[in-house]
Amino acid sequence: MLGSTNIVEITVENFQAEVGEKSNQVPVVLEFYAENAAPSVEMSALLKKLVESYQGKFVLARVNVQTNPQIVQQLQVRGLPTLKVISQGQMAESLEGPQDEATLRRLLDQLTMSPMEQIREQLDVFLANGDRVNAIGMLQKIIAEEPGNFSLHCELCDLLIMEDRVEEAKQILAGLPADADGIDKPRARLEFIDEVSELPALDELKIKLEQDPQSLEDLYAFALVLIVDNQMEQALETLLTILRQDKTWQDEAARKTMIKVFVLLGKGNELATSYRRKMFTLLH
Repeated sequence: MLGSTNIVEITVENFQAEVGEKSNQVPVVLEFYAENAAPSVEMSALLKKLVESYQGKFVLARVNVQTNPQIVQQLQVRGLPTLKVISQGQMAESLEGPQDEATLRRLLDQLTMSPMEQIREQLDVFLANGDRVNAIGMLQKIIAEEPGNFSLHCELCDLLIMEDRVEEAKQILAGLPADADGIDKPRARLEFIDEVSELPALDELKIKLEQDPQSLEDLYAFALVLIVDNQMEQALETLLTILRQDKTWQDEAARKTMIKVFVLLGKGNELATSYRRKMFTLLH
């Protein structure tokens, strides 16, 4: 072993136990290398980094080509560096030449993630790209597999609301427990939609604010319309402007609304963290 139970040096003697048998538990990445060969050194460093990152989800089995010619010949290794991935006792992948980290991570994710984890990862990609239509379809697939996961239902409702499928979202929400994890987010979004239903349009509010930039009522209406339009940073900045002028206006409406926006943005959101700090500084 090389300082980790997930890294092992392979010989003819231990090949069956460390590669064949172990591959029935987790994927085994066979790394063919030569001591002091620059491409091998670089690949080894990257693979060891990935071993730490994946925390036991795969085993790195290192084969020194200079001391194991029989394995090299049997697995038809023609050059260095070479990687061969064994899963369930079968060859799953063979890579020749240098590989970058992104390529290796994609391969390892395919091999180590459960089908549900792969779907979840794709969902995160859709959300990051603002592709709500495909994200909704993906969430519906996950929910079909995990119908009791109410947080997924809440996430679906939030996306449906953002796609103007409000009635559909309301029907789903009506069937969820009142304390379902994540239910505050779609509820808050629906409350904002109800609040702006009788307010002027964004362009009209801009004109009104040009005429009277100090109008707290128009500033607040402007912020609400921005929230529904998903322009969160400008909305938060507008609410902060109200706080600077009058912290207690309309029973602290600006502060309370900022907190609801933080709920919409979700835990760990950088924008929410930044404006939560600004709000705290202003209030204290």
